[in-house]
Amino acid sequence: MGGVGKYALLIDDVSKVAPLEIVSVCVLDTNWYSDLSGLKRLGARLIPIQSRFDISWLPKVARLIRREKPDIILSHGFNGHFVSLASTLMAGKRITRICSYHGLYHATTRGRRVFEKAINLFTEHFIRRRTLGAVAVAQYSKDYLVGNRVSSYKIQVIHNGIEDEGPSPEARKKLRREWNVGQDEVVIGAASRLDPVKGLEYAVGAVAKLARKMPQLRFAIVGTGCSEAHLKKKVNALGLNENAFFTGFRSDIIDCLEAFDIFVLPSLAEYHSIALLEAMRAGKAIVATDVGGNTESVRHGKEGLIVPPADADALADALGRFIADEKLRKALGDNARSRFVTHFTVDVMVRKTADWLQGCAAMR
Repeated sequence: MGGVGKYALLIDDVSKVAPLEIVSVCVLDTNWYSDLSGLKRLGARLIPIQSRFDISWLPKVARLIRREKPDIILSHGFNGHFVSLASTLMAGKRITRICSYHGLYHATTRGRRVFEKAINLFTEHFIRRRTLGAVAVAQYSKDYLVGNRVSSYKIQVIHNGIEDEGPSPEARKKLRREWNVGQDEVVIGAASRLDPVKGLEYAVGAVAKLARKMPQLRFAIVGTGCSEAHLKKKVNALGLNENAFFTGFRSDIIDCLEAFDIFVLPSLAEYHSIALLEAMRAGKAIVATDVGGNTESVRHGKEGLIVPPADADALADALGRFIADEKLRKALGDNARSRFVTHFTVDVMVRKTADWLQGCAAMR
């Protein structure tokens, strides 16, 4: 699941700490690859559609609203806000709308760029005029909305949180054998959807610079997405086929992180990255870009190393520092783990979200 899907799954636990009941609905294009196991854990009611232009979801969601009679509709993601507005209007019910805000929409293909500005303008209008309030996953996100004429009073910042889970026994040895990586080799790892905004081409460029002096360096790219073919072509062009490898989609991210020595997040835009929290939970040495809410999680020189975005040289320098200094890797990794436990567990997030939801219920 992407970050928004994981977010919905986690806040479902608010019913355990407050008198709240969540009924989850997912409009799902049957042509999209989706983590159905996650949706099943969420207990989501799936409304299938055949394409992005199939609006058969509209009367179905409206009927569901009339039947369930919800007190509040909470929407996630850019499409979700449109679904919320259109279906409540069709249902003819005066229902309080609220939403989560994870950041700007970034088009993943050239064909979708024509819609990018319209989607972001709609999202801002929706929060400004059509909701009681919104929860932003980073202070960076709130500051952006306030700068675009959304009242500060409407926005509550609650950072993402994740479960404090550990890897399976022998995960490091098992995966390194599977990936044909020596136990003594240094593995840089990235785990995310593969699309241009994740900046992975700059990480590939950084590894190319390092591999000239360290041919045993390995770079694991975990995930799938629209940039996969481009990244594979770049790896081949830079002569990195012996250093970089693609694992494809993995459901065992916790185990994959255990097999890494260094985690890299070279994004060109982020808001409050779940992948970054997963690396902190695992106690990994982290190199991340100075974008969005990344520095609300990892502080430079304390829990990781922060570099400018779109800068392969800076990435190479930071990664090189960690490769050369195992003690630094361990010290900053331990700090990242400690900060995660204090600030970014799902228990912290769920308690804060339950309080926010109850506050919204009281104001409707």
